[in-house]
Amino acid sequence: MIRHAYRWIPILLALALLAGACAPATPAPAPAKKEFTFYIVSHGGPADPFWGVVLKGMNDAAKVYPVEAKYFGPEKFSIQELVNLLNSAIAAKPDGLAVTITDPKALDEPLRRAIQQGIPVVAINVADPRPEGERIPYMFYIGMDEYLGGVRAAQRMLAVRTPKRAVCAIHEVGHVGLEARCQGFLDEMSKKNVPVEKLDIGTDPTKAVEALKAYFTRNPDTDALLTLGPLGTDPAVKFLKENNLVGKVLHGTFDLHPGTLSAIKEGVTLFAIDQQQYLQGYMAITWLYLYKKYGLRPANDVLTGPGFVDKDNVGLVEELIKQGIR
Repeated sequence: MIRHAYRWIPILLALALLAGACAPATPAPAPAKKEFTFYIVSHGGPADPFWGVVLKGMNDAAKVYPVEAKYFGPEKFSIQELVNLLNSAIAAKPDGLAVTITDPKALDEPLRRAIQQGIPVVAINVADPRPEGERIPYMFYIGMDEYLGGVRAAQRMLAVRTPKRAVCAIHEVGHVGLEARCQGFLDEMSKKNVPVEKLDIGTDPTKAVEALKAYFTRNPDTDALLTLGPLGTDPAVKFLKENNLVGKVLHGTFDLHPGTLSAIKEGVTLFAIDQQQYLQGYMAITWLYLYKKYGLRPANDVLTGPGFVDKDNVGLVEELIKQGIR
């Protein structure tokens, strides 16, 4: 009897499978309804390695909260294009804006107009440096203290040795954040009586190398160089290597990308000052959501830097760089 009972097992299994196939499919859960739409409007395009990390932070936050997040940034640095993109974002009547205050005078009118329309505005990456009564009345700022970053860069170099001459290479002249970094560096170096200048190198890598070569030819005693981001780091590293200046010139920079990490590991670059820009994209969306949903906001600006990445901790952040988080 037992032997005959085994004959029914395949038949019973087939019937069970058939019943499962005929049962109505469980509907997939409906996607969460998007409650709000937020825009990040920046002076940097998503192709820039730095802003790609901000964009990832924004997109990751948009997966956590029931919001739609959009990013506007010009392909090439242009204050006029930044203003145009901001006006387009305001015309879309978003539920909130996060904006880099790259040029406070140029952005003053459109941002005040947005605020008057009831659109919450948060500053990210670059704050309005003007006094409280004059600055754009955004809610708060998320980013690094730019001037302090320049001061810390100078102090880090001075801890190694006092340079004979220093130069701050700026790739976007007029960008108030970069100008503040340079100013902090210049002010701190000047306290030690180090001759220091600001050099416009532009955003074209080839022209930047040529600008550095010309400056060092005119000032051969220069032994400290500060760049202000990946667009300055890459040509500076190329210049130092090609002219046998590695180890002779102290090089520090800002912000992280794979080329910067390699330069630190190779000993070309002493340090990079990190502002954790992933947080700027992520927290902008987070705080805009919390404000619109619950009326919550931080009591002060939210500082994401400055912090240092050097040969002692570069390995800890390298994997996160590959993931687009640092």
